[in-house]
Amino acid sequence: MKITSLLIKNFKTIREMNIDDIEDALIIVGKNSTGKTTILHAILAIAGQYQIKVTDFNSPERNIEIAVKLEISDEDIRNFYNNGVVSIYKTFSMWYEDFCKQLPTFKRKESDFDEYAVYETLTPDRDDIGGILDFVFVADSELKTRYSDGVNKSNPVIAEVLPKVHFIDHRRNVKDIQDEIFSAESKNALKGVRENLCLKDDAKQCTDCFKCIKEIKEKTPEELSILESMRLLEYKILQVNLDSFMDKLNKFYVRNSGRQQDIKFVMNLNNKDLIKLDTIVLNKDRYGADSINTLSAGAKSIYILSLLEAYSEENSTMPSIIMIEDPEIYLHPSMQKAASEILYRLSKKNQVFFSTHSPNLIFNFNSKQIKQIVLDEDYNSVINENTDIDKILDDLGYSANDLMNVNFVFIVEGKQDSSRLPLLLKKYYSEVYNEDGTLQRISIVTTNSCTNIKTYANLKYINQLYLKDQFLMIRDSDGKNPETLVKQLCKYYDDRALEDVNSLPRIQPRNILILKYYSFENYFLNPAVMTQIGVIGYEEEFYNTLFEKYKAYLYKLASAKNMRQVTGLNIRTKDDLKKNIETFKIYMRGHNLFDIFYGRYKGEKQTEILEKYIEVAPKSDFADILNAIDRFIYFMNRRIDDKEETEKKPEYTYQKHKKKKKYNRNGYDYTSKYRNNNDQNNKNGKDGQHEHHGQHTKQHVQFQPKTGNYQSFGGKKNRRSNNYSDYRDDGYSDLSDSVFDD
Repeated sequence: MKITSLLIKNFKTIREMNIDDIEDALIIVGKNSTGKTTILHAILAIAGQYQIKVTDFNSPERNIEIAVKLEISDEDIRNFYNNGVVSIYKTFSMWYEDFCKQLPTFKRKESDFDEYAVYETLTPDRDDIGGILDFVFVADSELKTRYSDGVNKSNPVIAEVLPKVHFIDHRRNVKDIQDEIFSAESKNALKGVRENLCLKDDAKQCTDCFKCIKEIKEKTPEELSILESMRLLEYKILQVNLDSFMDKLNKFYVRNSGRQQDIKFVMNLNNKDLIKLDTIVLNKDRYGADSINTLSAGAKSIYILSLLEAYSEENSTMPSIIMIEDPEIYLHPSMQKAASEILYRLSKKNQVFFSTHSPNLIFNFNSKQIKQIVLDEDYNSVINENTDIDKILDDLGYSANDLMNVNFVFIVEGKQDSSRLPLLLKKYYSEVYNEDGTLQRISIVTTNSCTNIKTYANLKYINQLYLKDQFLMIRDSDGKNPETLVKQLCKYYDDRALEDVNSLPRIQPRNILILKYYSFENYFLNPAVMTQIGVIGYEEEFYNTLFEKYKAYLYKLASAKNMRQVTGLNIRTKDDLKKNIETFKIYMRGHNLFDIFYGRYKGEKQTEILEKYIEVAPKSDFADILNAIDRFIYFMNRRIDDKEETEKKPEYTYQKHKKKKKYNRNGYDYTSKYRNNNDQNNKNGKDGQHEHHGQHTKQHVQFQPKTGNYQSFGGKKNRRSNNYSDYRDDGYSDLSDSVFDD
């Protein structure tokens, strides 16, 4: 559910303002006192959360009118029906017919359905039951408000379908937002006043053992005493599962803030508030507990956004409108970027409105989602129809410093990609790193979308700095057709180039890489390589684990549903998974698969294991990425030859040491496997132990994360290594077949 159009008349500094084609997010920019907050207050007024005052009338002689187009999705309709909103009919066709009658300006989306046909053919699982609702919010000079739909002068039913608006103003009032959310979460549970006395012995306090519940359930409502009713109420309330919600909240809060603190809800009893939910902060570093109010203003901002993010993850939650006034205040620039990412994620399920003065808040959104507010000659607030993103960025203090002294630019989706791409560059290209470990004349720009403001701004700076076509945009395929996505991106920027002549470089297919798999994470799911580096014990373990996870929850994901719909593939057995693993990696969301196997590796440890993976994996596993990079002369001249790469590449096997023979977890004897082995060795009964200048060539290789190289060592000295065996603490080591050739 989202607002797609607003026409505001006679409200505060707005004489008349029309905002069309509103998307999942609306970002309002402009100088101080131009009317940015007025737009937010107009939306609050529509939702019944703003009290109209006499001073709010731009002209006292006219009414305040705010015309709205509200898009109601198929899922919204199903939620309304399941919750008995507007109509109480139990049969969907009758409910839907009544819904349309009570909201006469609701127009269904285009479909084959004849609006004059009998409604009884409709079912809630159809994909054409949503539509657009038109209405006008009116406030007259007597401060009375109403909703007009053109048919009825006042239609109170409209208020029942309006989305909930969560508004965060400059005060960052945690209590207000928290009360809104938990009121919605527990509104069906709070029915009466609680007493804390034991039902069987009123001289004792209740210990919440609930041994009395069985007896209570056997009674009819008329037979229950007040105390029994209250105890049953308490039992029902404590069934509200806050634990899983609290886990989600802590996950988002720690990720978004980086603080080592846990949030905990404590249930208190008092007659006035029925149940009061306090929030405390558990400090992991100093082992103390404080009230949520002790958080700094910046931490409160991140907490509130994390709270909303956790709330929106609840399956039962209706989409809402989230509005925040200047999200950047109280936040360090790095936390501003974190706040922007949270707002971007929230916009995927809810509609997000916010005003801002910071460039860090707008980069994750596209230019159509940004509206610049200015004052006209009469000092009324209007939208600048010729919004120039360059001027906006200049006003907000953004420049192209990151692209100075750079010869090539990668534009990637997400922070993870920006840390994994350099590992590939280091492996397959020379002269890409400085001595201090930083990329040499290469910039990697992270963005959430190839069409958002940050991408657009950087492309303009690329053009200004005469980098021409020396850039590559890398985008997740998300289970979609790569060719179609390339055409869409090229067309998007062709259209933008017509609007912004000579400002953008020409975007050609060679400048766009749509990943073969759903996302970068799925390139690290080769079970043979994972076995070699010790992520899993044996290849079959990969399929066993993945199939169990698929049966448990992966099949429920939207990406899994899309895979079944597009390909017709149904994973019913482990063999189905093995036969279709490539299709699986193309259509299944990468984060979910990656975390199953690599979730235990954090920070530098994850970087090390991925670097090890890339070192061992065949080049063909990353062929589409490397081929796209090789198209540019800058990398073509720095490409490490396959022969050179093969000569320096060690072969890893993760295996356990024995006194005489060495076995991997499949029980295979690896003492007979050396680079120079041949059948004749085995026939001669040498057990494959190849002699070289009178000494064995058995060698081990140990990965050195600090240098990025591999150090050979063995049980006996050899002519290329002075090291002796240095086994891992867990009894496993990395064994190379050989580290030198004859």
